[in-house]
This record gives sequence, structure tokens and C-alpha cells, in this order.
Amino acid sequence: MKFHFVRFSIVFTFLTLLLFIGCTTAPVTYSYAADDSDSASIIFQAGNPGLTFISLDGITPPRPERGTHWEPFEFPSNRELRIILYAKNEVKSRTRVDGFGIMGDIANFASAVSELGQNVETYVAFNCPPLEAGRSYTLVFLKEPGILGRNKLILSDRATRRVVHEQEFEVILGGYAIIR
Repeated sequence: MKFHFVRFSIVFTFLTLLLFIGCTTAPVTYSYAADDSDSASIIFQAGNPGLTFISLDGITPPRPERGTHWEPFEFPSNRELRIILYAKNEVKSRTRVDGFGIMGDIANFASAVSELGQNVETYVAFNCPPLEAGRSYTLVFLKEPGILGRNKLILSDRATRRVVHEQEFEVILGGYAIIR
């Protein structure tokens, strides 16, 4: 009996620590700016929908050290930037109709088509205007509702929450992005 209690205590302690501490990684700034005083930082929205930074002008950042991730990214503030991003939005259908024969199959098929129309998984080029030196920005991906909902990349100032730049793109079959 004592053995089971000890084993339970060890497992419970481990799971509790994992729950409260988690598998978090520490953010580390990555800079593309040669002079840190003439740079601006951007934080990319993670999650669903979310963005992953890929490259700036074809230059990808190195893999971060174990236990860290790149956030924020610092960019030169005196020129326009062409940032390559991976945009993802995954919608799971909650509708499932069983027991209604052919009508249920038609409803399930329509739900699956709607789900596919809302999913986005593509690489997109974000044409960023010159940023103000010393400022911090957030870049988010917004997928409007509906099959034909618009896809937007929105750059906003973190301090004032003012939208600085907005760019729309379409996703066609195969996941290729077309910038408007």
C-alpha cells in the first residue's frame, strides 16, 4: 500500500509541475538591423489563426537555441520590407448528422466543403512600409467568417493600437496566396 502511495505522489507531483510550469520557451530577440538604434520590432501573432515568420528578403533566421524562441524580431526602420510569412487558420466542423440516411450524408458533405473553404494554410509575402525607429508593432492574421471571407494581415502599433498597414490576400486551390 505504501508503495502505491509513493508512486502516486511522484506521478502527481510531476504532472502538477508540468501543468503549472509547462514546456515553455523563453523569448529571445532576433535582429535584422545592423544598427540597433535604428530598428523597430515586430511580434507575430501565434495560435489559430496564426503567423509564422519565415524570412526577410530571402534571409531566414538560424534555429534558436534549445528552450528559446525568436520573439520579437527587429527590422531596419528606414526602408520597405518584404517579409515572407506562413499563415494558418484551421477550422474544425462541429456539425455531424447521423441517422438521417442520404440527407445526413448531404449535410455532412456541405459541412466538410464549408470547412475546407475556411481553412488557410499558405505562404504569403507581406509588403511592410518603413517602420518608425524605436517602436514596437504586432502583425496579426485575420480570417473573416464565411467561405469567401477575406484574409487580412494587419500591422498595428503596440503602444497606440493604431493600425499602421493592412494587406489583403486570397487563397486559391492548392494554397497559393495572391496578394491584392
